[in-house]
Amino acid sequence: MSSLRLRQLREEDADDVARLFVAGWGDARQMGGDEIRQWFHNESFRPENMIVLVDDDDRVVGYFDMWPEEESVDIDVAAPGIWDEALDHAENRARALGAKTVRTFFTEGHEFGGRVADRGYRAIRSSWTMEVDFGVEAPAEPVIPDGIEIRTYRHPDDEQAVYDVVQETFADHWDFHPEPIEQWREFTVKWRNFDPDLWLVAWDGDQVAGASLNYPERADDPGHGFVGTLGVRRPWRRRGIGEALLRRAFAVLHARGPRKVRLSVDADNTTGATRLYERVGMSVLRQSNTWERIL
Repeated sequence: MSSLRLRQLREEDADDVARLFVAGWGDARQMGGDEIRQWFHNESFRPENMIVLVDDDDRVVGYFDMWPEEESVDIDVAAPGIWDEALDHAENRARALGAKTVRTFFTEGHEFGGRVADRGYRAIRSSWTMEVDFGVEAPAEPVIPDGIEIRTYRHPDDEQAVYDVVQETFADHWDFHPEPIEQWREFTVKWRNFDPDLWLVAWDGDQVAGASLNYPERADDPGHGFVGTLGVRRPWRRRGIGEALLRRAFAVLHARGPRKVRLSVDADNTTGATRLYERVGMSVLRQSNTWERIL
């Protein structure tokens, strides 16, 4: 019987947990301690769902967290060497929360795939991390469609309009869950790498047609510019606005220093996003899969 104990994550555990993510997931999860420390200031996170496994010396040897969503619970885990034990605890806690299914998400080809398959999980969806490498040469400025103006985001003046655009444009995407603006803020304008000068808003007169929410780097993927969200409202689609926003995002990120830009996209996206990304020179860097188990 294991002698490991469970307890809630503490802020002083941040560096240890970050090392577990790197040890467990390699380049796909280059987590830093500062990122984890910010979790304690995120009002959407519930401390009782952020758990570490510790040995007799209170040394952190594993981590998992749970994000309940209706009748399902998403599990994130970093527990090299004790994957199954961590999953046992996470699944039991999900049952206690009333979950009917659990999901977990990780890169294609990782040994964890065999473990979750043996536990009854099945892969249900894939996403791609795509990348473009510009080198030192600055990317070209985009051609802006007639009647459209791309402006830098103004905070907080544009907050509600951009939030509305994100909720509307992603409403028909797979596994979309509407979120209140308070929760959205926690992961966008209150996040430590938020920079309003990198957010771009496409205006048609006094109406917002689309937006691109860009970051100097992704939290667990440092060293590359990151397009976190790109969305165009349905009435303005098929007019080149998404491409104009994306190309302008490349330019503003490159001016900040990153020579590579990455983004994540649903591999089965129905809006033509993957074709757009390929057209502007992006290619698939890696694939990640969502796995689900019925409890």
